[in-house]
Amino acid sequence: MRNILAIFRKELRLYFTTPVAYVVFAVFSIVSSFFFLRILTSFQRSIMIQTQRNPQMLQYLNFTDQVLTPLFYNVAVVLVFVTPFLSMRLIAEERRSGTFELLMSNPVTPLQITLGKYFAVQVVLLVMMALVGIYPLLVDGYAQVGSVAWETVASGLLGLFLMGSGFLAVGLFISALTRSQVVAAAITFCVLLLFWVVGWAASDNTGVTRDVLSAMSAVEHIRGFAAGKVALHDAVYYLSMMFLGIFLTHRTLEAQRWR
Repeated sequence: MRNILAIFRKELRLYFTTPVAYVVFAVFSIVSSFFFLRILTSFQRSIMIQTQRNPQMLQYLNFTDQVLTPLFYNVAVVLVFVTPFLSMRLIAEERRSGTFELLMSNPVTPLQITLGKYFAVQVVLLVMMALVGIYPLLVDGYAQVGSVAWETVASGLLGLFLMGSGFLAVGLFISALTRSQVVAAAITFCVLLLFWVVGWAASDNTGVTRDVLSAMSAVEHIRGFAAGKVALHDAVYYLSMMFLGIFLTHRTLEAQRWR
C-alpha cells in the first residue's frame, strides 16, 4: 500500500505541476460549456414557444430531462476525445525518458505501479466530474419549469466517472505498449471511437447481432445513467473495462520486467 501511495503522489504531482491537466481542464470546460449553453438555449426557446402557443404544455417541460440528460450524453462524447490525452503519458513517458527501467528495478511490483498510476489519473477525472457538477448548481435556482432532480445528477455523474475510468484503463494499457505518447493517444482514441460507433452498427442490425453490438457499445450503457437509472449491467460493463485494462497493463509490465 505504501508503494502504491508513493507512485500515486508522484503521478498526481506531475499532473498538477505540468500543463497537461490544466489544458485538459480548459478544453473540457470550454466544450462542455458550449454544449450546456446550446442545450439550455434550446430549452428556453421551447418555453417561449409553448408559453405563446400552448401554455398547458409547460408542465411537460422538465429541466432535468431536457437539459441535464442531454448534457451528460454530450459530455460522454467529450470523454472519448479527452481521456486519451490524460492516459497517454502514464507509462509511455517513463519508457521514453529512460526512467521505466529504474522504476522497475525498485522494490515495487507491476501491480503497484499500475494501480498507483491509475488512481492518480482517476483523481484528475474526478476534478472533471466536479466541473460538470457546477452546471446544475448554477441553474438550480434559475429553472422556472420543474426543478433539478439531484438523483439524476448523481446518476449521470456516476455514469460519466465509470465510463471515464473505463476509458482511462484502456489508455493505460495502450500506454504500456509504446514509448511514444502521441502513438498511445492516437491508438487509444481509435479504440474508444470503435467502442462508441459500434452502437451505430447495432441500429442497422436486428436480432442477436443487434443485441451483441449494443452490449459492446459504450454509448448504450451511458443512456441509463444519463436518464437517472442505475442498472447493474451498465455498471458491470464499465467495471469490466476497468478490470480488463488494469489486468492487461499489469501483465504487460510483468512481461517487460523479465525481458
